[in-house]
Amino acid sequence: MIIGHYEQEIWNPGGIATYIRHLSMAQQAMGHEVYFLSKKSCVTHDAIATPIVVPDEKLLFAQARKLKLDILHLHTTIQTSPPADLAVIRTVHIHSPYCPSESKYLGQWNRPCDRAYSLPGCLWGHLIDRCGSVRPKNLSSNFQKTQQELAILSRLPVITVSKFLKEQMIQAGYPEDQIHALPIFAPEVLNYSAPPQTDIPHFVFLGRITPQKGLDWLLRALQKVKVPVHLDIAGEGYKKSEMQQLAQKLGLNNQVTFHGWLSSEQVHGLLDSARALIFPSIWHEPAGFVALEAMAHARPVIASRVGGIPEIVLNQVNGLLVEPNDVEALANRIEHLALDWNLAKKMGETGRKQIIEHFTLQIHHNRLQQLYDQIVEQKIAA
Repeated sequence: MIIGHYEQEIWNPGGIATYIRHLSMAQQAMGHEVYFLSKKSCVTHDAIATPIVVPDEKLLFAQARKLKLDILHLHTTIQTSPPADLAVIRTVHIHSPYCPSESKYLGQWNRPCDRAYSLPGCLWGHLIDRCGSVRPKNLSSNFQKTQQELAILSRLPVITVSKFLKEQMIQAGYPEDQIHALPIFAPEVLNYSAPPQTDIPHFVFLGRITPQKGLDWLLRALQKVKVPVHLDIAGEGYKKSEMQQLAQKLGLNNQVTFHGWLSSEQVHGLLDSARALIFPSIWHEPAGFVALEAMAHARPVIASRVGGIPEIVLNQVNGLLVEPNDVEALANRIEHLALDWNLAKKMGETGRKQIIEHFTLQIHHNRLQQLYDQIVEQKIAA
C-alpha cells in the first residue's frame, strides 16, 4: 500500500510528530511505501523522512494523485474537501472539531470545560469564562475554524485518539458511524525494574508548565503531604518561573527539582528512579501519552479524572484518580503511594501488562491497517 501522512509542519517537535515517525517506521517495516507531506518546510536529519512541501491543499491533493497514494492520512485540519476519488482518513489528536478555542479549559475558573459545543455557549465561554481569545479578529477566526471543521470533517472517516474525543464529536453533531476511537500506543521499553525502595520516594511530573497542566495544584498538594517525598519536574513553559516562585513560597525548595526540558533517555532515567508519575491536568487531555509512558516503565499513575485519562489510568488498578483541583485528595493519593511500596509495585506491574495487551505499536498498526483497507475498499466500490 502507498500511504501519505500530512501535517502543517510534519516534523515540528511534539507528540504528533513522534506519533507519525513511529507509525510510519512500522508501516515501512511491513512493506508499505510511505510519503510525508507538509504545508511548511521543516528540518529532519533523516533523508528518508524528508517531507514533500505542499503550500496549499490543491497541491496536496495533486501530489497525492501524482504519488498514486492508496490513502492520504491527515493529522491536521483542512479547509477544502478532498476529491471524491481520493481515499482520505483524518486522525483527530486535539479538540478543534468541536471547541473553538481548542482548549476545553476555562481559564477564568482554572477548571476543565464540560460544555457541549454550541454557538451561544462557546461564545459565552470566550467572553465570560476566558476559554479563548476575546479579541474580535481571533474570536471570529476561532468560530470559523470550528464551522469549517463541521462542514468538511463530517464527510470524512475519522480516527480519534480516545473514546472521549469520539463522544465529544458525536455530541457536536458528527456522524457516529464515521468515527473510530483508536488509542495511541506506548513507547517501547524493553528493560524496566520495580520502583526503588529509597527513604524518600520520588514522584515525577512530565509536561509543559502551563496553567492547564495543573502544576500549581500539584505544588499546593505537595505542601500538605505529611511524609517525606520529592517531586522531579521535567518540562518547560511560560509559567515555569512563577511555579519556581510558588515552590519557594510554599517552603518546598528542598522537595522539588525543576529539571527543565529533558531528552527521551533522561525521561526514561527519571521514571526508572520514581515511585509514580503524577499527571495533574486540569483540562480535558485528549489522550494522555505520559501516562502510557509511565505504565511502560511499570510505574503507577496518579492522575486527574479528565478527558481521555480514565480510559488509560484505571482507579485502584494501575493508578489512582482524583478530581481536578482537589488539593486534599491529591495530597492523600501521593501519601498513599509514598507509604505503600508494594501497592505501587503491584499497580505498576498491572499497568505494564495492560501496555503489552492493549497499547503496543503493533496492535495500533494492525487496527489502523484494517481501517485503511476498509476505506480503500469502500472508495473502490463507490
